[in-house]
Amino acid sequence: MTGSLGGIIALAIAAIGTAFAVLVLKAAPHRRDNLVFGALALTDAVMTAWRGLNVLAGDSIIDSAVTLPCSMATVVLAVLTIEFITGFPRRAPMSWRWRLPLLLWGAAAIAMLIAESRADMLRTVQWAFFLPATLLIFALGVRAWRFTTERDARAVIAMLWFRWIFGFSAYFIAPYLGVFERAVWAETTVATMLSFVIIGTAVLRTELFSIRSSVAEAVTIATIALLVVLGGGSTIWLVQTYSEPGTLQQALLVGATLVPLGLAGIGYALYPRVERRVLAGLDERRARRLGVQGDPLPADSDGAIAEASHRISRFGDGSKVRWLAAASLPSSIAELLRDGAPRRKDEHTALPACFIVPALGADRTLVGAFYIDDGVIDRDTYLVARDLAARVALAVERAEAVSALGDARRLAALGHFAAAIAHDIRTPLTSISLNVQILRRKLQLSEDDREHLDIALEELARLDRSVGEILDFAKPVKLAAQSIDVGELMETAVRGLTTVLSEKGVALRLGPAPNGSGLTVNGDPQRLRQVLVNLVDNAADASIPGAEVTLRAAAFADQIEIEIEDHGRGIRADDLPKIFDPFFTTRPDGTGLGLAICHKVVRAHGGDIKVRSVPGGGSTFTVVLPAA
Repeated sequence: MTGSLGGIIALAIAAIGTAFAVLVLKAAPHRRDNLVFGALALTDAVMTAWRGLNVLAGDSIIDSAVTLPCSMATVVLAVLTIEFITGFPRRAPMSWRWRLPLLLWGAAAIAMLIAESRADMLRTVQWAFFLPATLLIFALGVRAWRFTTERDARAVIAMLWFRWIFGFSAYFIAPYLGVFERAVWAETTVATMLSFVIIGTAVLRTELFSIRSSVAEAVTIATIALLVVLGGGSTIWLVQTYSEPGTLQQALLVGATLVPLGLAGIGYALYPRVERRVLAGLDERRARRLGVQGDPLPADSDGAIAEASHRISRFGDGSKVRWLAAASLPSSIAELLRDGAPRRKDEHTALPACFIVPALGADRTLVGAFYIDDGVIDRDTYLVARDLAARVALAVERAEAVSALGDARRLAALGHFAAAIAHDIRTPLTSISLNVQILRRKLQLSEDDREHLDIALEELARLDRSVGEILDFAKPVKLAAQSIDVGELMETAVRGLTTVLSEKGVALRLGPAPNGSGLTVNGDPQRLRQVLVNLVDNAADASIPGAEVTLRAAAFADQIEIEIEDHGRGIRADDLPKIFDPFFTTRPDGTGLGLAICHKVVRAHGGDIKVRSVPGGGSTFTVVLPAA
């Protein structure tokens, strides 16, 4: 195969390879397998396009000017293939202990090719790099084959074996048989085309693409890629043909290299129109998806969730759809979904649904997720669910923001009112307490009568503390910030609680992070100490005599977490969202401001308080603070 026909076929194959690479990258950019395969396929496509353009320019496919750059690209291809097959399918990626020597090995092979382009040097690189790399790919493929029983995964492994054995034979053995050029053409066309189609289709099937949908999209992207390559190549040919060698021609050639970028940008901009007007006519589910995605959702969060669930169910031909808010998701599943990628049961067998699509808010925080079971779950179902989940997340966040603003206004008004009342109460309260104390000292009363005055003083002190809490809550938090050792902070809080806990019959166990542990935060030590005292005191109140409360700390990334754990009565699920609301309390003698003040102080430090609780099984309050 020679001449223009061979060059055009090579360019067409390169365009198809580009299409599969783009589809795989678009399908799941979060998956490492897809990213590495996309890079691998694009490298192979560029190499094939290079051969096609040179053949169209009149060169032979086995000229050194063609084969030398291809040999360098093949080194890159080998490195990427080894990286890909080491972690395929869904296994741990190669460690840097092995990746670094692999990269150095590949770099040495490229350096040898650059230094000397003679045939004997190419033969040395074949023995020193390409033969061992082919054997390594085969061995890693055997290990990956044993790891999986999935048909599509094994098709990928088998095709990689075929691709590398065929390529090595074409460049290593064919020259001895006198069929080098024919073998290179076969490797460029047949082997490359088969690897693109079989591997690409297998990967896309694992990403829920239907064959009809993937073929239509691949043909469209391949057409755009072919036009980009032909446009760029034609521009370079025109410059070389109709301009004289010199400075002007060099400038024009530099400008010609921008033509493919411009054409690619135009293709990217026009693709949505092509999808609506061409691809939708070829694929009924794609047409339905575009119609579903175009309709707005109700503005309120409940209406948006209900409508989105109905649309996903209808699009999935009767799929069962449930929405779970982030607070209702099990922590293990929430952690899986924080990157925004969908999760399937065939990838994570512990999942409670066939398919879970997360909904991320504006700042990439997890708002909730759709659980999808039964029905038709394909790529189009996922795209519909992903689009609707994003819009539901915005609706939920908007509703929460409006609600929070209303709550803030109501609480501000209530706080000002309470502060005014408390201020008016404190002065006469102090006067009453002082006079009762004077009477107690002056009057000659029996012990029984004195007890009545003691009770009155205790109640006045309790009222004074309640008034103080109201005033503390109403005042803005002012911090005297400094560097604080977390272990020392915990120990000082414990010392102040020893007597109180003994009276309640509750033991306190101080967990890790003793003084000098190296865990530090920036903050107001008095304020944070009061937060810990309040939380530990609450934990003791919730515990029965003889129980134990644990106070511990640990570092996670750039955060310090201080946990207060008890095994007491716990908090009812209905009460859990309200425990930090001002004036909410389940204690008959409480003001409902203790936890609200703690929350306010921790927020002023740039942190947060998280709560886990099981009714009858105890509670764990976690104070999260930025590490110093």
